[in-house]
Amino acid sequence: MSGEKKSAFAQIGKSAGVSVVFTLAAVLVFALFIKLFSIGSSVIMPVNQVIKLLAIFVGCFFCIKPGKAFFKGIASGILVVLLTYFIFAILAGEISFGWSNVLDLLFGAIAGGISALISATVRSKAS
Repeated sequence: MSGEKKSAFAQIGKSAGVSVVFTLAAVLVFALFIKLFSIGSSVIMPVNQVIKLLAIFVGCFFCIKPGKAFFKGIASGILVVLLTYFIFAILAGEISFGWSNVLDLLFGAIAGGISALISATVRSKAS
């Protein structure tokens, strides 16, 4: 495997790792807010999507470098969705698959691609 491919895989892995840690921390904080302020259940799904979007952006911003950033971002976004799905499914003790999972993967891919493009553009202009 070439050095460029290894670097791309490393960037994707690091980005997904940062995003997963960010997601776990943000979900814990949000759960605390739900407990403290008795927030209604209708708010949970939209806030979870925002958390996921921010997590993917943070991971891409800090770990994806210019050069095929869009494709690395897509891969990172998909990996984040898969990892967080399995982590939360294990915690819930239930794995189910449906169209919402497919839409989540699509959302993650789009969010990752756009986030990586934005991050790469900002980084290339800063240098």
